[in-house]
Amino acid sequence: MPNSIQCPGCASLNRPDAVNCRICGRRLESPAASSRRDPSVALQRVTSGEVFTAVVAETAKKQAPDRATEGPATAAATATSVEPNLEDNSDVLAAAVDGIRAKAQGEGHRFKPYVRSSDRKAPNAVAEREAAKHLHDAVALLREMRFADAIEPLLKSISRDDEDRRPWILLAEAYLRLGRPYKSAVGYLRALELSPKDEQAWLGLGRVLRMLGDTHTAAAILDRATLIHPTHAETWMERGLIFESLQNLPEASVSFAKVLELRPEHRLAQEKAQEIGPKIAQSRASAAAALATVEIAPAAAESSGPTAEEERERDILDEMEEAFSIETSLTAERSGAAVVTQVAEAPARVRTFVEGLDETLEGGVPWGHVVLIEGAPGTMKSSLGFSILLQNAARAGLHCLYLSLEERGSSLLKQMGSLGLHLEVPKGSLVVLDPRSATNLLGEKKDWLDGLREGIRSVKAQRGLDLIVIDSLEALEVLAKFKDRRREIYRLFEWLRDLGITSFLVTERPDWVVAGHVLQGRWDEEFLADGVIHLRMHLVTDSTAQRRLRVVKMRGTKHNTGYLAMDFDEGRFRVTRAMSS
Repeated sequence: MPNSIQCPGCASLNRPDAVNCRICGRRLESPAASSRRDPSVALQRVTSGEVFTAVVAETAKKQAPDRATEGPATAAATATSVEPNLEDNSDVLAAAVDGIRAKAQGEGHRFKPYVRSSDRKAPNAVAEREAAKHLHDAVALLREMRFADAIEPLLKSISRDDEDRRPWILLAEAYLRLGRPYKSAVGYLRALELSPKDEQAWLGLGRVLRMLGDTHTAAAILDRATLIHPTHAETWMERGLIFESLQNLPEASVSFAKVLELRPEHRLAQEKAQEIGPKIAQSRASAAAALATVEIAPAAAESSGPTAEEERERDILDEMEEAFSIETSLTAERSGAAVVTQVAEAPARVRTFVEGLDETLEGGVPWGHVVLIEGAPGTMKSSLGFSILLQNAARAGLHCLYLSLEERGSSLLKQMGSLGLHLEVPKGSLVVLDPRSATNLLGEKKDWLDGLREGIRSVKAQRGLDLIVIDSLEALEVLAKFKDRRREIYRLFEWLRDLGITSFLVTERPDWVVAGHVLQGRWDEEFLADGVIHLRMHLVTDSTAQRRLRVVKMRGTKHNTGYLAMDFDEGRFRVTRAMSS
């Protein structure tokens, strides 16, 4: 091939305009650049008309420091002196490819990175729709942890469109869960070729190397990954596990601390941080007692509970699915491709499943209404909204979304579970999002409200959406920076109605009691909403309070406007006639 570039790592020939090697991914240099480098010292000998060349010396190269075994002080000094180029990660990727290939050859396995055929054409609209359908089928299987069954639809999706990184990452994850690291590595490397900064691909490649026992290369991969994505908790978690296995406990402790800074509820990080702290203190005490003796302690057995490990594996898959499923519909919307969803006929009314309340509402809330759940602190507004979604997901088969704008989703689920609200629901039928977990949707939008609309639309297109709770309207007002409050709320309510879903918005509403009468000020959203459910604390005596519920308005429904006594017990809400005290 004229003017072809030879890879310095695997010696394969590449096109003159190639940037990375098509076989091993190593960064290539143009012939002109290669000629400008200091020449190697070589001996040449002519024998039988052929020239034989032997390289006896090369220009010295500065080796990269090995952070796998150095201490934190050395690592910090290195970081200040040498700043890696985050736009070019071919050095660590090439080292990973070399390590995986050597391991595969040593064990008699086949490892060959994916090379796209030069004559392959871009997918047409039909191929893109088929790829989206196969990807959708694979995601459904992955939700059920059926990794082996998910491989076939993922391969079919890739065969229709091999330039979409999502099926590559999901295929790699499936192979990794099945204990096939070499096939998994092919998928993660292809994903990084398509999207060089993909956080899931970097994390997955590090996990592959850890499974293969190449912890030093894994440490280099994850070091680079934390520089590219410093706020990705699972990458820091994997880095901590790698450095723990290398007995570099200070670096492992730094990683676990970073995980807890990003996600304080991370169980495995909590366990590891508690486990490593005494080890570091003990090692420092031993070092002080015997400065003259240098001894490498044997690797400690992993004591992390299987429950925390399994929870982390589930979290990684859920995070991957959440990001990819939302992105799937966004990509399809922009390209005009159809997204496969299951559309069920909407019921005439949505039941609240509050015992005694649906009967007073002629069977429930009319479909498509925008309903406010308002009240003072402690009146269980959020709990009521979550209960309505949970019961409808479990008993009516509806697709529900809880958008928590004031509390982390993990904290909300833990709180609701402690109240007994933990029914089994079909996977994906009840989704809880907060601004942190939905950062890909909301974090990069100039107009926060437009980002919210696009995110809700994409969830509806990908998973189906029937009910939504937004908690709370006041938090949304702050995040979206409403300039004209009534106008912005009117536009939001109209958009929710046009979406064809039933919406519940939690709002903060303090009570002012004057001469025994509850005074409620003028609130624009109460006039704009289709329904208002008001919750309050009623003082029965000087030392006893009772929660009460009142349906202030519900368009299209004949209902009682008086207060009902509300009780919550064993995960169920019920209302009864309130007795005056």
